[in-house]
Amino acid sequence: MINAASDPEGEKILQSLPLPITKISPQKKNGDRFSLFHKKTFLIGVSSQTLLDYSIQKGTRLTRDLYHRLSHSEEYQAVKERCYRLLSGRDHGAEELKRKLIRKGFSESMSSKVVTEFREKDLLNDKSYALKFAQDKYHLKQWGPRKIQSALFKKGVPNQIITEVIHELKSNINPVDTCIELALKRRRHFLREPDSFKRKQKIFRYLAGKGYSSDKIKKALPNIEKQLDA
Repeated sequence: MINAASDPEGEKILQSLPLPITKISPQKKNGDRFSLFHKKTFLIGVSSQTLLDYSIQKGTRLTRDLYHRLSHSEEYQAVKERCYRLLSGRDHGAEELKRKLIRKGFSESMSSKVVTEFREKDLLNDKSYALKFAQDKYHLKQWGPRKIQSALFKKGVPNQIITEVIHELKSNINPVDTCIELALKRRRHFLREPDSFKRKQKIFRYLAGKGYSSDKIKKALPNIEKQLDA
């Protein structure tokens, strides 16, 4: 990615333009990228796609306008490649993906543009992402609805989608049974507290920290105490 406004070398090249391109060489570390030269002076590195898109060849006059367009095209291609790489690892929400791109050093405007393009092509879908996230966190980590809701909010998932996903999750789970299961997994830990009132408080705090509401915890407590004392 080249940004002449923030790159001293890029600014130096800009000051020397226009210049004819006298040499186009494939880069050693990436055969899909090419270095453009004027005599022995490196001008800019571009992908094979950018070469084709702009019909770059020996003798092409590199003006400031063309340099900026090539830089823009390179950033666009780089952002797209990063998106594909990130999405090949796991699903992302649109806002989460955009934040990662910006942290990587890409401009906010280009990051937004590519993320919007991916959404329009259905390569990004906040609802599908949020549903899978919620199901994975509940079934694999036994997070409660409140913790899942908070995590989705921090990832930038739209509020309306969060509301829909949490509603759908609640209709397909039994949080009271999950609270009982979670508490019994820590049976030895809770039984170290001999005072039943303090023990109940510890259980309550633990389950609340896992994301379960107070009313579900209260419904689960009698069964938890009964099984702990058995």
